Amino acid sequence: MIAAGSRRSWLHRLMAVVGAATIRSVEELLLSASLAATVLVVAMRRDAWRRVVWSEQLKVLHEVAIGSLATTFGAGILVGFTLVSQAIYWLDVTGTTGVVGPILIVLLIREFTPILVGLILFGRSGTATLIELSEARNTGWQHMIERQGLDPLVVLVLPRAFGFAVGAFCMATVLVLTTLVTGYLLGHALGLIRFSIWDFGVLVLRGTSLADFIVPPLKCLVIGFLVALATSATALGGEGRQNLRRIVPQGFVRSAMAILLANTLIDVVT
Repeated sequence: MIAAGSRRSWLHRLMAVVGAATIRSVEELLLSASLAATVLVVAMRRDAWRRVVWSEQLKVLHEVAIGSLATTFGAGILVGFTLVSQAIYWLDVTGTTGVVGPILIVLLIREFTPILVGLILFGRSGTATLIELSEARNTGWQHMIERQGLDPLVVLVLPRAFGFAVGAFCMATVLVLTTLVTGYLLGHALGLIRFSIWDFGVLVLRGTSLADFIVPPLKCLVIGFLVALATSATALGGEGRQNLRRIVPQGFVRSAMAILLANTLIDVVT
């Protein structure tokens, strides 16, 4: 009886831990959805787009799109050396180089690029947002904005959400072009590709459909938007002073979950 009671007690504790984690995850998901809906509704108001908001959004967009060019180029070169060149090599070995376009579209543009852009976006700009907004809260800058009659959601979150979204699209464009050019040059140098870069581009374009010009850009826009919301909510949420050692890992987990969830849901819907 004692052994049976201890087993039931252990099972109850396990169920309590799992249940608490599930409830916490659902609550965070609902809060994130409500924050996204609130930002979208606020963005439709004309009075929300004041000069200070436009100025902040242009600054964020410059930091995301221009400031991350070196990182995006480097990632594109590495992906071109690994993913594209390996795909071309094995297609050449199997004698199916004619399907290089569809393979690259599926592997690179539809699936790999949005996720990689989201991770680069968090590492390059998301952490900066965590630090900047947490300092704004700890130093009282957020309350100063409220005393001036400004909404922190409009001044701090709105420009970052749309700046990250547009910036993610720009990063994805640079990443895809860099990856394809690097992969072609490497394959041509190794003798795996025996046609011109223009023919290579035609092969890739032939493997695309109308959805490939809509779904991947939509993924990047949504992922950039959600990364901005995840980092902003992590930095501005909670009580008391924020500890960077705690909020940076928490922001990464939330951003990674948002990236994977958005990528999966868009694939399912489309």
